[in-house]
Amino acid sequence: MLGKDELLNLLEQREIPFFCEEHDSVLNMAESEKLTLSLEGARCKNLLLQDKRGRYFLVVTAATKSLDLSAVAEALGSKRLSFASADKLFELLGIRTGSLSPLALVNDDARCVRLVIDSGLARESTFLFHPLENNASVSLSRAALDDFLASVDHPADWLDLAALSADAPRIRDEV
Repeated sequence: MLGKDELLNLLEQREIPFFCEEHDSVLNMAESEKLTLSLEGARCKNLLLQDKRGRYFLVVTAATKSLDLSAVAEALGSKRLSFASADKLFELLGIRTGSLSPLALVNDDARCVRLVIDSGLARESTFLFHPLENNASVSLSRAALDDFLASVDHPADWLDLAALSADAPRIRDEV
């Protein structure tokens, strides 16, 4: 399993342009929102979800969006989704809680995780993601993200993911 430094070296070797900035560790979106970064890009919420059939989904959405998990399950062809455990996060992607991002797919050699990106992010030109550790952020253009995903054979499924209504209970926020 690769770590942060190996991932950044891989991006350079594959000539995938990025910018990286170190910062304090963050575990959730509330902590992430308090960071002052010089990097530009959309901050994204990243969730590792699983269904009863043992399928895993890395779901990426806008930092401020609370997803309707029932509707997301339906969009993914599942009956019910739940959050994967910290142990499963480490087993599948080699990362700890708070470090999840599409960049972790570099460690999914078995292709166990399906990447699903909220189509609401499609108009964004640049994204901010953790590079396998939650004490740094990487800025990637949409083209650079696509190049990275192609290089690790993990294409993204861009789906319309429904938000919770204003009066519905909120799900926990992860990064």
